[in-house]
Amino acid sequence: MLKNKKDFVLVVVVIFSLVAMYGFVPLAKAASMDSAKDTISDSDLSAYATHTVEFDLSVQDLDTAGDYVRVSFAGDFGTAVSSFVTCPSTGTWSSSTAATYVDCTLTGGTMSSTTDNTIVISGPTGYTAVQNPSGDGYYDVTISAYANGGALLESSVVKVYILDDVTVSAKVDSTLTFAIAGTATSTLINAGGADNTTGSTTATEIPFKQLTTDSQALLAQILTVSTNAAAGFSVTLQQNEELTNGAGATINSFRDSPDGTGTTTPEDWAQPANDLGTPNTYGHFGITSDDAVLSWGAGNDPFGDDKYAGLDGTDAVEVMYNAGPANNTGTGVGTTNVGFSIEVGALQEAGDYENTLTYICTPAY
Repeated sequence: MLKNKKDFVLVVVVIFSLVAMYGFVPLAKAASMDSAKDTISDSDLSAYATHTVEFDLSVQDLDTAGDYVRVSFAGDFGTAVSSFVTCPSTGTWSSSTAATYVDCTLTGGTMSSTTDNTIVISGPTGYTAVQNPSGDGYYDVTISAYANGGALLESSVVKVYILDDVTVSAKVDSTLTFAIAGTATSTLINAGGADNTTGSTTATEIPFKQLTTDSQALLAQILTVSTNAAAGFSVTLQQNEELTNGAGATINSFRDSPDGTGTTTPEDWAQPANDLGTPNTYGHFGITSDDAVLSWGAGNDPFGDDKYAGLDGTDAVEVMYNAGPANNTGTGVGTTNVGFSIEVGALQEAGDYENTLTYICTPAY
């Protein structure tokens, strides 16, 4: 009894001495990993994010079937999806999950303590596996290595920060500048053809002046457009009525069309038929454009080389088009020549003829 009592006293003295030296009773503690981190694909509140967990063991290899690595999430995270876990590339593994953690369990081979290892917790196409907490702040993610049977070998706690996404906003005002200008005599209309203007114009006047029987007269205006419209723009042209004199006689629309009608399909210029008793054949007025890409007509280049269409006084005809922004440059992009042609026969009634043309430029932002 006395011997046992002395032994007990000796143990108490040793423990007391350790407490006096260190201030606590030393207990076994798992080692920390050499390195550990968790990179998430999205830090927004409540977002679904992929976790890429990288770590380097410090103590020993995992080389026994049943050894495992566990990635544990703070309870504020959503449940992981085990079927979309990629375990480390060294060794062979199976994965499993519970509400707050994912396990990669060794089934063969070795995961060395001298290599960097990665576990990726993701999700099916279009989704990711773990939902972030709904409040911003730091949250723990614990990476632990266990021996077969559950003995903790080493562990590290890393933190991820969850916070609201930052929204970047900016505004760009829509812009549009549309201008009409006159052209000089001998301006080439439709570059592939051979039609040159026979006179000059201004931005507000197309003065054909005195017409010569059986001779085509051609004038033009140049259109320019600058816009940041993403879908481009369209410029159309229409007339208020046929060219009409004070007595009510008309120079009809190309080609020999009755009042209020016009050629729907552009065609080569031709002289009026000048049939006695059929006034709409005594003379005609047509338009053309050197924009080779319009949104209508065969091949979307309806005017081709030196083709003309009539105006019916009701429908607008597109004479300029571009599918994107423009800056006043480039034929058919930011600039286009629109031509106007008249030819009369000997039967065309005398008088001063006039009508009004209207351009409309419509951008598509």
